[in-house]
Amino acid sequence: MASWSWLGAGRWQAYDNATSRTIEQAHKQGQATVRIALKNGQYDIDLKKMQQVHATRPSKTRTIRREDGQASSTASTCSAATSARSVRSSGSSTDELSLVSQMQVLHMQIPCCSVASEDEKSSVQLQFSKKWDTSREPEPSISEIYTIHVSATVQERFTRCCEAIGEVPAYGYGESPGNQQRRFHGTRQICNFKGQPCDSEGCSACGIIREGFKLQYISTGSGNRGAFGEGHYATSMSATAKGYGGSQNVVIVTKVAAGKVEIVRQTTTAAIAAGCHSRVAMKSNGVDEIVVPDDAQMLPLFLIRFA
Repeated sequence: MASWSWLGAGRWQAYDNATSRTIEQAHKQGQATVRIALKNGQYDIDLKKMQQVHATRPSKTRTIRREDGQASSTASTCSAATSARSVRSSGSSTDELSLVSQMQVLHMQIPCCSVASEDEKSSVQLQFSKKWDTSREPEPSISEIYTIHVSATVQERFTRCCEAIGEVPAYGYGESPGNQQRRFHGTRQICNFKGQPCDSEGCSACGIIREGFKLQYISTGSGNRGAFGEGHYATSMSATAKGYGGSQNVVIVTKVAAGKVEIVRQTTTAAIAAGCHSRVAMKSNGVDEIVVPDDAQMLPLFLIRFA
């Protein structure tokens, strides 16, 4: 059974061994359903109904069939679309399940990625290019940009963190809850990524997609715990982020709840100053790095892969 990923604009992509097919091709080839897996059940999407819905009401109800015989529930259209996975047939009875646009059950269960929209790609590419230091090396070619759909748990912990920090001046742009900044985080991805995070413990990027940022995994790949104190690191400089992860490097665009910032110019292992929520290291070469001590202060937004 193939693994299906949402591409947006009514399009899905199937990855079956080394081949790929669109949902339109599968439908033309006579495939009636696509199976997806959730922790709370197994489901079949009716391709014919899905095609009709995309053509007429793209933001309304999608109809799929549930395989485990339990009571039906509802979930986000977008989240369901980005959560397609392959599973074994359970052989149980079926009942109907409607996926209504504003619910979030599937999104809560399966974090994943979708191909970024053109507007998202343009925004990410612009930030990456503006912050690339050409004196270090030529700007690399970006091959893919994915939107990261985190679990509801990861999203909610970031929202709660920002609310707890409160309104903080945000570098000349007024105030925002938590002083939210969009920064780059370099890491590695060892799998043949096709939109769904793998389960390998050594694949740092997929771990971030699945579970958000976790302090317990810091330095497991590189051994580098940071020169400015322990915590999650991000930077405004895309070239700096590109330097982490070696030949398997990818860059994650992340929101950072910076809060009140402590500025340092020398290496340190000390805790962040009392009353501050983050530390910004201003290096002599012009590079900046922000360090935050709490998982909840980081929210992954986009995954950048390179040619």
